[in-house]
Amino acid sequence: MSEPVKIEQEVWDVSAHRIARVYAESLLNVAQKQGKMEAVLDELNSLVRDVFDQDPRTEILFSSAAIGRKSRAVALEKYFKTRASETFFKFLLVLNDHERLDLIRAILTEAREEYEERTHRLRVLVYTAVPLAADQKQRIENRVRDRFHLEPILVSIQDPALLGGLKIRIGDRQYDGTVRARLEQFRQQLIASSSHEIQSGRDRFSTAS
Repeated sequence: MSEPVKIEQEVWDVSAHRIARVYAESLLNVAQKQGKMEAVLDELNSLVRDVFDQDPRTEILFSSAAIGRKSRAVALEKYFKTRASETFFKFLLVLNDHERLDLIRAILTEAREEYEERTHRLRVLVYTAVPLAADQKQRIENRVRDRFHLEPILVSIQDPALLGGLKIRIGDRQYDGTVRARLEQFRQQLIASSSHEIQSGRDRFSTAS
């Protein structure tokens, strides 16, 4: 019984992704004509980072069908009309009218990717155990420019579990030069070597018999 549910969920995810893409492109099209594309994207990002992430109840209110469009519209006008740009405020009202406020996070992801494509930028995720040094950052940026001919947007992410070194992710490409990765590689080599020695011992024993 679980398989049909899984398939339905996957179909919904694909549909939500496509719908979010349409809204993201529409928002950026309007903002680009006004020369405010980056500013509007910042507003969208701030809504998720500074509002939703800080108070999950707000996100629930945005996506709850039980509240109703009229009540949400009143709340949107109260909290965003004087705090957000006219473009972004109207965009929220459009989402509310179409019962799509639950796609805010997905729209942010799509809008960010679309913005980077339009401005010829490339997001580079850099994972390190300690803060990324300025000279390391500069070297990574220079290599990205030389390799992809795009302006890099470095996102530094600290993860003490990496122990040392760094891991870089660009789209679906990944370079892992962390100490943790090297230790894991060494562990796998030891396992492979031990398995080979055990098998060789078995073969010698079998031959002797």
